[in-house]
Amino acid sequence: MFIELVDVLRCPNPHAETWLVLAAEKIDGRDVMSGTLGCPICHAEFSIVDGVARFREGEDLGGGSAPPDENEAMRLAALLDLSDSRGYAILVGNTGRHAPLLRAMTDVQLMLINPPPRVGMGFGLSGLTTAASSGLPLAAASARAIALDDRTTPEQLAAVLTALAAGGRVLAPVRLALPDGLSELARDDRHWLAERVAAPSGVVGLTRRR
Repeated sequence: MFIELVDVLRCPNPHAETWLVLAAEKIDGRDVMSGTLGCPICHAEFSIVDGVARFREGEDLGGGSAPPDENEAMRLAALLDLSDSRGYAILVGNTGRHAPLLRAMTDVQLMLINPPPRVGMGFGLSGLTTAASSGLPLAAASARAIALDDRTTPEQLAAVLTALAAGGRVLAPVRLALPDGLSELARDDRHWLAERVAAPSGVVGLTRRR
């Protein structure tokens, strides 16, 4: 878990949103490889193991064990517009298998949600596990881009989108309906690509200068 991404982690329990306090046990460069995250409100604790923040323990929640694909990694880099190093992008489930190749193409930090087996963390890759039916334990509007795998449900899409910043891009399976608040950019037989529409600003009062 990249040390700076700890700041966007949030307690998933039902109370006011709060950051988590890190007690690191092993740090490799700027990556926290093991430690504990604690909630200052409900005092829940979540472990970090091998660079993955575990908001759910138990069985593997990631995708299959298919190898990464360079063409798919290049496609993700282009469609998600990962052309500079600002912010971080989210790869959900099986899209995370391309993360090592994608990271070699971009300086953007990558957050893998329920990462596939055998994808190691560190060197720009961070991971977290969470229940498939719940929202992401991430700060609202904090991610610059999201790529979803073929197993994503409409409910999961809605939950994941809370982490997407205004102007951020999302790549989703074409079988999912385009939610409100997104503007479609492209579509093929596999995916649609859309951008988060910025919320309108409030009414600004104008006065005549005397």
